[in-house]
Amino acid sequence: MKAIWKGVLPRVIAGTAIIAMSTATLATGGVTQAGAASKVTISVAYAANTTFDTTPLGLTWWTAVKTEYEQKYPNVTVNLVAVQGGEPDFLTKLALDYHSTSTAPTLAQFPSTEIALYQSTGYLKSLSPFLKNSSWFAQFPKVIQNEGLIGGKIYAVSSGENNVGLYYDKAIMLKAGIKLPWQPKTWNDIIAAAEKIKAAEPKIIPLWTDAGTSAGPNGAGYGILNLLAGSSTPTIQTSSGKMVVDSPGLLQTLNFYHEVFSKGLGAPTSQLFSPNNAPNIPSADFFKGTLGIAVGANFLGGNWTKQVSFPYWSKASTAMGVAGLPKVNGGGYASTLSGWDFGISSAASSAQATAAFNFMNVAQEQKNLIEAGNWAGWVPPVQSDWTVPLYTNFAAPFNEEFGKLLPSSSELPTSANYSVWVQGIEEASGTLAQTPSTTGAQALATMKGFVTNQLGASAVTTLK
Repeated sequence: MKAIWKGVLPRVIAGTAIIAMSTATLATGGVTQAGAASKVTISVAYAANTTFDTTPLGLTWWTAVKTEYEQKYPNVTVNLVAVQGGEPDFLTKLALDYHSTSTAPTLAQFPSTEIALYQSTGYLKSLSPFLKNSSWFAQFPKVIQNEGLIGGKIYAVSSGENNVGLYYDKAIMLKAGIKLPWQPKTWNDIIAAAEKIKAAEPKIIPLWTDAGTSAGPNGAGYGILNLLAGSSTPTIQTSSGKMVVDSPGLLQTLNFYHEVFSKGLGAPTSQLFSPNNAPNIPSADFFKGTLGIAVGANFLGGNWTKQVSFPYWSKASTAMGVAGLPKVNGGGYASTLSGWDFGISSAASSAQATAAFNFMNVAQEQKNLIEAGNWAGWVPPVQSDWTVPLYTNFAAPFNEEFGKLLPSSSELPTSANYSVWVQGIEEASGTLAQTPSTTGAQALATMKGFVTNQLGASAVTTLK
């Protein structure tokens, strides 16, 4: 998912019919053709303005998949439910619709961060029986397969992923005396490069990394959580389900933010706290030549393509470089992994559930999956697609480079308490950006107090 310039972030009434669905149908991935006399109607809800780079691209994709599906399954009618507005608007509307079985969409596409919440409230049907022999699901890397895994069952499956690395302006790096290609080995190397840029180009923003709450949970997923993923203790939620509110890794992460902003290396709060899709601002800054380095998501490269034009930058492929985000003291790369997933409503009849899964099968066909990845700024979840020219040529070399980095990524927790926890760390990062004299320890104490007060002492823990 990517945030776009028209909204905040990326991010109905089901008909009835009677149709027999055998156990054998489930065992073969739910693929079946409705009988000649049977009619099924399903509703498919999606965010109209926030997942794809532009609303027209999204409409084109969804309409094409619907047309292909209804040609293949002529006895099934698909009602596309395009929810308007930013991601918060979409999530509010979807939650309201899920409250009633009469309005719950048969199939919905939603952020992976919402899976646990919807599952815990009983909104989602287990997909495990459908996926047993699914050819496309078997090609997902294990980390992506587990995205919707809760209690031994899968409740949602990926339609596209976002991961994070480092973008850098080659010309600015050379002016700062930094050798290319640049690949920092530690966090200290990132700070050192940003300091060199500030010394050589005082008017340039040395380092962009997301801070504050304006971009919502996905903003943290494109920023601070990637540093935490590379810390010495990256755990957000323990195996017992408790949320970590104090750890060496959290302190390392917040100390890094303190160093960035206390040294004047970060972006101004006017950008970081902008309601106009802060995670996409680096696209324009790099284009204007006013930014040196950014902790940024895979979709930034696609922003510069002619089709997306946010903004169109024909020289981006040679002007920009990509590096892996190193772990705190070296030893590999780190990134969060998040995306948008399909889930089937628990209110769906067996016939509707089968029809909905068949819709997912069509959406997961290679051409449809790759075009969604290109137009929405996702890495396709099928690993073999990462080297297909339809994908790699769309935003070369960025698409292929982020495909290579994806295996170093880790999933965010599937927990209903995550939304509270992530707000706590976002507020801590925002405080460090707004008041650079705040120490990492002070920001951590504030975060700990906020999350503990919201969830209760029994729901949180400290790691040493």
